[in-house]
Amino acid sequence: MSRPPSSQTTPQFYRVSERDLTEIELHSVDSINDLHRTHPDHNHKVRPPRPAYTPSLNGNLHCFDALAVNQTSRPISSWQRRLQDMFTPTSSRAYALGCAIVTLLLLTVLLIFYFLVQQGGAIRMLTEAVKEKKTASTELTLLIQELHKLRHNLTALTGTS
Repeated sequence: MSRPPSSQTTPQFYRVSERDLTEIELHSVDSINDLHRTHPDHNHKVRPPRPAYTPSLNGNLHCFDALAVNQTSRPISSWQRRLQDMFTPTSSRAYALGCAIVTLLLLTVLLIFYFLVQQGGAIRMLTEAVKEKKTASTELTLLIQELHKLRHNLTALTGTS
């Protein structure tokens, strides 16, 4: 049974530059040299590694559907690639990232100072409320003492008559 055209996947081809091919070859040579250096007794059994790609006749590289492959040969998704591109050091990107970090730090400091000013105002209001309460308490104590004196005088007057 044939598949509907929407479910068939078309292969995507990506152009590979000479520089990338040279880098792959140099990496392969380094890997072989490392293998020779770590296992000198197996030198006669080592074969050069096969390329990790299948080159086509027109020089394009065949990749899997919209997936890039990192150096550990695990596929990475598009959001991971974008995140990796965002943190790749280029002068304009590094400058923009530096500006964003400095801006965030300044906003954080401003927010902290705003919070401290708000807390300072609240502490001032609480201090005034405590002073008012203390004053009211002192006045109430004086009134209670005066009331006791009046009661004592009243009982003394009613007891003598």
